[in-house]
Amino acid sequence: MKTLKRLKNILSGEKEDKTETPQGESVQDTSAEAEKTPKSTEAVKSKAKNSKAEDIKSKAKEVAEDVKSKAKDISEDVKSKASKTDKKEEKPEKSKTDRSGKMTLLDGREKEVITDENIDPDFKNEVMEAGAESVALCFQCGTCTGACPSGRRTPYRIRNVVRKSVMGLKEEVIADDTIWMCTTCYECQERCPRGIKIVDVVKTVRNFAAQAGYMAPAHKMTGSFVIKTGHGVPINDATMALRKSVGLGELPPTTHQFPEALEEVQKIMKATGFDNLIGWNWEKSELE
Repeated sequence: MKTLKRLKNILSGEKEDKTETPQGESVQDTSAEAEKTPKSTEAVKSKAKNSKAEDIKSKAKEVAEDVKSKAKDISEDVKSKASKTDKKEEKPEKSKTDRSGKMTLLDGREKEVITDENIDPDFKNEVMEAGAESVALCFQCGTCTGACPSGRRTPYRIRNVVRKSVMGLKEEVIADDTIWMCTTCYECQERCPRGIKIVDVVKTVRNFAAQAGYMAPAHKMTGSFVIKTGHGVPINDATMALRKSVGLGELPPTTHQFPEALEEVQKIMKATGFDNLIGWNWEKSELE
């Protein structure tokens, strides 16, 4: 029956309002709703599409504004750097020909270049004649500098003193304050493989320096002690006690024990010009 009824409806063009289920229940025909569904779906899709387009448009606008802002910052930064670059003085670049024309290691060190004007050809002979004749045997092995205890703690380099003396660099040697840092311990001389009398070289150089007016205040003070007492290091109570403890007399057999001998020492100082060398004022009994 159900099939025939449906066939009748199809042939007559009538639409079913209700349909009976196998259990006899009637069901409304949903064809009308089915026709409406596509239109509803299209509306939803259209709204979604419009919403998505608006979101994309909004994001694109934000990105454009961000890019514009960054471009502005970059432009200002470039302008700032350009202005700083303009302010800097332009240094002329040296051509390869100019750079290769001289040794780069000596560039800017013209003052350290040794010329004939710096050399005193007689200085080496003067040092040798003063008692340091073995200075000419030095071959600059560096043993003296390595053995020097003063050189470990000060800028004093005995090897340089010997070398400059042999080269005749008189003014450079005697004007060097480090020559007064030698303690004359003879360590360098003991180890020298050539047997050079290195300490004699130092003493000779110091004599030339003192005669030229180069002398440390401490050495002038020591000279004043010699003039006043006859000793570079005057004796004191501690030294006298030490001498007594080892079985010696408290006073050594010098001007300390024979004060009258001090006058002879002072005559020698005047005769040799030692008083003028250290700047001793006899009237005031002090250094000038």
